[in-house]
Amino acid sequence: MGSTIRLGKIFGIPLGINYSWLIVFGLVIFLMSARFSEFYPHWPLASRWAVAVLTTVLFFLSVLVHELSHSLVALAKGIPVRGITLFIFGGVSLLAHEAQRPLTEFLVSVVGPVTSLALALVLGLSWYLFGEYNSYLSAILFTLFAINLSLGIFNMLPGFPLDGGRVLRAGIWGATGNYWLATRLAIRAGQGLGVIMVGGGIAWALTGEFESFWIALVGGFLFYVATTTYRPEATRELLRSCRVAEAMTAGWTLLPGHIPALSTEALLALSRSNYLGVLVGGPPYGVVTGQAVANTTSVFLQCATLGQLMAPLDSFPTMDADLGAFEAMERMDAEGWQAAALVREGIPVGIVSRPEILLLLQLRRRRR
Repeated sequence: MGSTIRLGKIFGIPLGINYSWLIVFGLVIFLMSARFSEFYPHWPLASRWAVAVLTTVLFFLSVLVHELSHSLVALAKGIPVRGITLFIFGGVSLLAHEAQRPLTEFLVSVVGPVTSLALALVLGLSWYLFGEYNSYLSAILFTLFAINLSLGIFNMLPGFPLDGGRVLRAGIWGATGNYWLATRLAIRAGQGLGVIMVGGGIAWALTGEFESFWIALVGGFLFYVATTTYRPEATRELLRSCRVAEAMTAGWTLLPGHIPALSTEALLALSRSNYLGVLVGGPPYGVVTGQAVANTTSVFLQCATLGQLMAPLDSFPTMDADLGAFEAMERMDAEGWQAAALVREGIPVGIVSRPEILLLLQLRRRRR
């Protein structure tokens, strides 16, 4: 979503605003001011603009609370959150990975609209009880009530990537046990919803309600995101059908740790792969990397053994060799690993890198 301005952290979650948000912020202030001018013509100009600015700020705080609820539930369910970003069409919580179970997906998704509806209830009651005492307070409370009510209802529409679309996916996933089927149906529903919003928004705008063109714009964005989501989801599904061991470097070499680092056998092993397994008289195991050799002085390298150059296996990123390739890629992304040693029943069987997993993906695509 382009460049963002970092604002700090909330509950340890990085918060930022996309530059596109600045555009919509100014637009919403203008629209708020125009609407207040229509309903409160006796307000002074300065008061009208001041209330418009305050209401807009509180509106985006409502959006932030909505996204924060998603993030906090995700954290509670063990899903790392990379940040929250506000942008031209609202906000998004950037999760490190998707939910692993339908119930988790449902809870993370539904909490946002529920939070918006709860805010709408509180604001509506506050407007009913206190709005009559001050027209400025009444305008702010009622506007925020209407916005949060709309935000909660809109986000529950059953089309991906809206929260309602994710709830729909969770329901289909839970009923069928088929994540990919649930994802495809939710994406198609999102595309259909986007088309309806575009057509309806344009038709409404042609009647003179030009503000309704915003509906068409949001619908177009919804269709675009749903469509562009299909390919990465298809990629994830393809990776789910693979074991990470299928991508690992073939013929990973295990050598005794006492042999010289410059021996012919060691150099041949390193020429086949940038990683070399080292066995020091039985466990413990270690890993020698091409980078470790390159960083060693030539004088020391002349007499060094592989055991002296190796990094202990327990200090090297490791994963189960039978882990799904998709889960392996997610873990490598979350941890920032470029490669990991694969073990089976405590014994190292190979090393896999990100390029090798991507190569496996390309090969699987060609076979389809």
